[in-house]
Amino acid sequence: MLKTKKSNPLIRYFLSRIETKVGMGIIAFFVGVALVSFVYLPYNPIASTGQDYSPPSLQHLFGTTSIGQDVFSQWMYGARATLFVGFLAALMTTAIGVAVGISAGFISLLEEPLMRLVDVVLTLPTLPLLIVIAAFVRPSLLLVAGLISVLAWAGTARVIRSATLSLRRLPYVEVAMLSGVPKRVLMFRDIIRHLLPLILAYSMFAVIGAILTEASLDFIGVGPVTDYSWGAMISLAQSNNALFAGAWWWFVPPGLSIALISTAFALVAYSLEDTYRRANA
Repeated sequence: MLKTKKSNPLIRYFLSRIETKVGMGIIAFFVGVALVSFVYLPYNPIASTGQDYSPPSLQHLFGTTSIGQDVFSQWMYGARATLFVGFLAALMTTAIGVAVGISAGFISLLEEPLMRLVDVVLTLPTLPLLIVIAAFVRPSLLLVAGLISVLAWAGTARVIRSATLSLRRLPYVEVAMLSGVPKRVLMFRDIIRHLLPLILAYSMFAVIGAILTEASLDFIGVGPVTDYSWGAMISLAQSNNALFAGAWWWFVPPGLSIALISTAFALVAYSLEDTYRRANA
């Protein structure tokens, strides 16, 4: 169990890692951009400025689209939409995965049916299934986040269940169970608190998966393109032949942003995993 006296050194270790600093710095930057977009945008993201395919300048930092829309304004708005899907899907994915994983690892009666459910969900082809659903129902960002979470929780559940089984065999847990401590108390007091770095790590990976999945749906034309997420920007640039027109400023900023934010979450996740291993060394 993570004792209180060991918590501060572990937190300091996590925060001192270069991966943590770089990752959290990048995440903070993009979250800041998303928050600023609620109160300030240089131009209306969907309105034309009358300057078609204008390259980056002081007036239009990221240039304009084929119909004169300001790319920088769309990029700021896209940060909001993309991070909304990523964070919401990750929150739901992690909640389902942790609930199923701990229940399967701690309650013997539920282990077999829950793990069979996990096996079934793991066999489902996430992206093709989302494409089929989107072909019949034009999804919103909220619906995309919900669908991703319903299909993506199984991996987290399997890892958490394995870790829970290991913790369940520890002497202090067995003693607590024999002494009559309710299982729900053990789950929250000992198991979840002990697994917190691992849970947070897999929530970071869930954010990455949600962002990339949403961008993939947008790119192939079945996502919520009207919401101007970064994936939608790339899709619109591709459908308007921005590459052949030499308008690199239309698709490079959102594409690079997706790569950077995914890398940042991965760096933080790896630091959390390393902190978890250090706590159990």
